[in-house]
This record gives sequence, structure tokens and C-alpha cells, in this order.
Amino acid sequence: MNTRMVQYVLFFCCLFFSFIAARAAPAISALPKSAACDNYIEKNFPTNGPAQTHWHICWTEVMGSGLVIQDVAFSPSPTTPTMSILHDARLAEIFVPYHDGEPRFFDITDFEFFLLSLSSRDCPRASHGTLLGNDQTVCQEIRDRGIAWKNDDLVKRGEALVLWSVIDADNYNYIIEWTFQDDGTILGRVGSTGPKLGGTDDDRGHMHTFTWRLDMDIAGADQDSVRVVKHLEIPPALNARDQLSLVKLESGITWNPLEFTTLDIRDKSYTNRNGKNVSYQLKPEKSGTQRHREAYTKNDFWVTAYNPDELSPRNLPYYRNRQEVANADVVVWYTAAVHHETGIRDEDRDAVPVKWSGFELAPQNMFERTPFY
Repeated sequence: MNTRMVQYVLFFCCLFFSFIAARAAPAISALPKSAACDNYIEKNFPTNGPAQTHWHICWTEVMGSGLVIQDVAFSPSPTTPTMSILHDARLAEIFVPYHDGEPRFFDITDFEFFLLSLSSRDCPRASHGTLLGNDQTVCQEIRDRGIAWKNDDLVKRGEALVLWSVIDADNYNYIIEWTFQDDGTILGRVGSTGPKLGGTDDDRGHMHTFTWRLDMDIAGADQDSVRVVKHLEIPPALNARDQLSLVKLESGITWNPLEFTTLDIRDKSYTNRNGKNVSYQLKPEKSGTQRHREAYTKNDFWVTAYNPDELSPRNLPYYRNRQEVANADVVVWYTAAVHHETGIRDEDRDAVPVKWSGFELAPQNMFERTPFY
């Protein structure tokens, strides 16, 4: 028996016995591209009471990118087959250009900074925190996410599993955070913080431009497609309609906040019991739009065919080689930025308060009705 076969046998043995211990979790329906799983997490929601939804998550540490999420699957009910969602989700680049043109740092691909070890002050047990990893570089938390929905006297508060770590990039700490909500939503975001900007009033303004690489495997690796969703106003009466356009070839896509641009990623044939396609919509969460002289930053989204060797956002214009991405194995890239203004704020003199930027992956038709209603 070769090494690859041994990995597959061990992986599925672990899945089998974990499922016996948690009967509410059905088996993963699609074979992952890789059977390797450095660290495995299962989580039922709600945390108190009978399980209704269930997450399977692998995570690992990658030099430079830090906390990388792998082989994610979700079950919306105890009787629904578990659906794969993501094969690999990572922060692919942190680009830091200064206002006067130089320097222009690529903190992931040029430096490969390491993760900081965390302590109980970062991840207190009183806040449902658990330190993970041999060097305690990852914090796992269970958070109350507030009101999930309310219908007069009926109300549901939501919960979430959060995994986070910190890249130590010289004068900055970058908090990499991945959130898995009880309703199947995934949030990815990065917070820039650190000891200080320099301590003087003439510090140069700059941006932190983050690019995520999301290898989407909706119900399996193949037969996925991406549609650009736009909300369009129709003059002169300013009526409106929503438009979905299939992305047929590898391409870059611009986010237009006036059109509420999102990407809808779905499997060709996977539907819920109402007969509707199950998909995930990638929704930006950012305060502005980055545009630098680097070609890849001219688009907020990119869609490429899966290639395990294509990992650098700087090369996205070269990865776009006209391959078909309809009913294929697709990778979605998303870029967002935070802006540190010219001159230092007094509030930044000792430690820079966290500035966040990220995205939401929201399920569409995963459930046949409102979750937990």
C-alpha cells in the first residue's frame, strides 16, 4: 500500500469514528483533493441542545500566509448530507504601497513572516477561547454573534466558531480571522494593528492591500461555475432588476458599490429539496477600493481555473490564459484594502487600533427555510 493510500485510509478512519461519536453529523459527500489534514475540527450548533448544523474544518499553518483553512464541509441539518464548500482558503498577499511610491512591500511572498505565539490574554478561557497548535499560534473561540433573526416575539441569537492567528510583520501585526457561523456563513477578514506607526507627525501614509485565494469546491471539486450578480437601476423611472452573468473564461471583475456587485459560486447540479441551486455568494466588506499601478489590483475579483501552483496574486494577469471556468474546478480571488492616512493620529502613537477588511461567503438555498426557525 503506497503512502497516498495510507493517507486516505487514515483520513476516512478518523472521519468514521468521529461521526459515530456525533451522530448528528452525516458523512462528507465529496472526496477532498488531498487527504492530508494537519488539524481537524468538528463543531455542532447550537452549542447547547440537540445539534442542528455541523461544520467539518481542517486548518494548517503556511509560512507567510499564516492560518490556512482546508477541506471545509457543512451540514444544514442532521438528516441532510454534508456538502463540501472549500478546499483551500488563504490570505495570498499583503501588499503595502506608500503614498510617495516607495517602498512597496509584498509581506507574504517576499518576506514569509511567521505566526506569533498567543497567550491566555489573547485567547481567554472565560471568553470560550482555546489555544491550538504546538506553539499555540491559533485561537479557537465560540462567539455570540447577536440577533440572527427576529419575528415579533420570536427571536434567534446566532453563534459562530472563530479561528484566528497573528502574522508578525516587523512593525505590524496582522490578525487573520476565519469565522464559521451556525447558519453556514463563512467570514474572512484581516485586521492590521501593531506597536506604532513610528511615533512622529510626519509618517507617510500607506495602504494595506489584502488578497485572498479561495479554492471553491461546492459539492465537490468539479462542475462549479461563477456568476456576477449586479443590482441595476433602469432609467428614467429608476426601476430596478437583478442581473446574473455567467463567467465563461478566466477573467478579472470590478466591484461596483452602486451595483452591489457579488459573485455567486454554485455547482452545476446540486440543489436543495425545493429544487433550487445551492450556492455561496462572495460579498465584499471594505471601506474603499484599492487601485495601484500593479496590474492585479485593477480588479477586485478574479476567477481562474484551479492550478495548485498558482498562488501569487501578482501573477494573476498571467494566470488569466483564457481557460474555461464554467462547470469546472474554479478558484476565486478577492482583494480589499485599508488606508492609513498621511500623518499620524495621536490615537496611533503607542499601538495602532485594529483596522479590518474582508469578505462574507453567504449560503444561498442551503436551507429550505429560515435557519433555526
